[in-house]
Amino acid sequence: MMASLRLGLSATLIALLLTACGQAPEAPVAEPLRPVLTTDVTLATSQTIGPFVGSVEPRHETTLSFQSAGRVLTRDVGLGDSVTKGQILATLDASVQAFQVETAQANLASARAQFNNLSAAEARVRQLVSTNTAAQAQLDAATTARQTAQAQLDQAQANVTRAQDQLGYAQIVADADGVVVSTGAEVGQVVSAGQTVLTMARPDQRDAVFDLPESLAATLKVGDAIAVATTDAIGAQTNGIVREIAPSASATARLRRVRLTLDAPSDVFRLGTTVEAVVTRQLDQPLAQIPLTAVLGGGDAAKVWVLDPAAGTVATRPVTIASRTASTAAISAGLAEGDRVVTAGINSLSEGQKVLVSEGNPE
Repeated sequence: MMASLRLGLSATLIALLLTACGQAPEAPVAEPLRPVLTTDVTLATSQTIGPFVGSVEPRHETTLSFQSAGRVLTRDVGLGDSVTKGQILATLDASVQAFQVETAQANLASARAQFNNLSAAEARVRQLVSTNTAAQAQLDAATTARQTAQAQLDQAQANVTRAQDQLGYAQIVADADGVVVSTGAEVGQVVSAGQTVLTMARPDQRDAVFDLPESLAATLKVGDAIAVATTDAIGAQTNGIVREIAPSASATARLRRVRLTLDAPSDVFRLGTTVEAVVTRQLDQPLAQIPLTAVLGGGDAAKVWVLDPAAGTVATRPVTIASRTASTAAISAGLAEGDRVVTAGINSLSEGQKVLVSEGNPE
């Protein structure tokens, strides 16, 4: 009995000491809410790719040259000059060709005189044969001589025509309206036949030329419409119709050249203007574009944290990644329109955890 009394007194004394020291039993501490960033899911039925930078180029370019060799005497146009059909653009020193024309014309006059004489001789012999005062052999010889003179006359006429053509080849004449886009010879330079002197482009038909990734170019076809805009402050825009797609990609950059015919372009789409194109294509199935930072894992194990706005909690959901870039992932299955996925703080969450949705971007 004395032992029980002592134990009771000890317990009472300890309680009094604790009360005197002001200590009370500790209450449980609530876990702090973890801040996260989220984004709303939007399903897209089309995809916009770009912009890609290109330039305006002429559809038709013509290299102009002399058809005979010689020294350039004049070049009346320069880079960027507009020319009209029939305009003389450049000439050669044609003194040699002019001498050849004069020589050919002299030979023609001689051949014509010879032919006239032999024709008259044949006519006289024929008259004599008709009166039986000359033999048939004489007529045959006169006819042969006249035919030979006829052939020589024809040859002389052909030589004159050829010499005159050579004289004409000493000029370069514009065969259509256009703009000079490059030059290849200067005044005083000796050029060979066929050497490029000028390159002329026709500005009435203009193409927008782009080098596109092989994977994107493979999805295009001739006749597709692509939006094309200038990159300057004016920002003019028009449609470009795919006219030509290179059959193979470049060996180094794996790019394919695509030419677009500009549809009624304004004057700001001058030759050489820098332009950009944006490609829009329809998707086979709706895709959700989300930041790559929202995705946990990869392949068949890819998942995201989805926020329950009412409860303020998060839960994982498996997703299927259709494609990804350096910063985004295209989700083809697992997300619906209006879902909110966590984009920052995903590595520190647990199932059903309450979170605090922060405003702004993560540091």
